Amino acid sequence: MKKTLLLAALLTIGATTMAYAGECGPQGCPPFGPPPAGMNKPCCHKHHPPKVNIEQKLKLTDEQKAQAKQLRMEGREQMEPIMNAIHTKYEQKELIKRSKDLKTQAKLEQIEKINAQIDALHKQARDLRLKNERDFEAILTQKQKKELDKIKAEARKNMAKNRANNKKSAPKKQ
Repeated sequence: MKKTLLLAALLTIGATTMAYAGECGPQGCPPFGPPPAGMNKPCCHKHHPPKVNIEQKLKLTDEQKAQAKQLRMEGREQMEPIMNAIHTKYEQKELIKRSKDLKTQAKLEQIEKINAQIDALHKQARDLRLKNERDFEAILTQKQKKELDKIKAEARKNMAKNRANNKKSAPKKQ
């Protein structure tokens, strides 16, 4: 029975892989083209279009660029320990799930505690991102803030459209 289930799972994965293999076409990935030679990345970039260069779109001055870079570096330094802690908590959770020493109820209780800690860390990271965003907006002129708002609105619209497309293409549960 186990062998049959394993074989069915492998066949499903193989069929799915083959179905998506021809998705890009012979000329690469329009409109982005194939990845550079030697890159071990998948061919299709349709879910990850190139990022918008905010500095160019907002026409930041050299001083603003320097301030923005400083803010990014500080934000990265502050975010790194939080992200490391989240990663560690997920690893702890996996160890508990795989542990054969604990009973099911004890596992669930420990996992629940770790999930609460992970949620708190995610909230910390979200708050830090919002603070960094406010700090960045503080160095902008009114005209640049209006342009940033337009960029954000367009990004939200594209994200909503992508989510709707993903829901349509997702396989239906039976």
